[in-house]
Amino acid sequence: MTGYELKQNLMSSDVDDRYFIKWWRKENDFADYELIDQFLQHLTPENEFENYELLSMDDMWKELKRHASARIWMEKRKGESMVHWQHLGGDGSMREDHYRYSARVLMALFDNETHGDTLC
Repeated sequence: MTGYELKQNLMSSDVDDRYFIKWWRKENDFADYELIDQFLQHLTPENEFENYELLSMDDMWKELKRHASARIWMEKRKGESMVHWQHLGGDGSMREDHYRYSARVLMALFDNETHGDTLC
């Protein structure tokens, strides 16, 4: 499928509760995950894709947990969902950062955890 066809499919789909796109090339060597709006910004009609899948916040949370299950968790704080992420800081010490549960946060943490290494 071309970038043009994929964009047409997205425009005719109900994407209200889906913020992410998982796409892969014909080579099927890796899957890439992106926020839909960022994906559309660099999509060109000539791009070639094997297929794609739209993901909700829950779907992306499951993907993130699959890659960092022991170091990431969620809790409610004052009625708001907060993501806790344990990771090595730049100085080599263990850090724990806290973020509001949002699509941008999930994508940033996923990118940080996978370093783009997401095999199909």
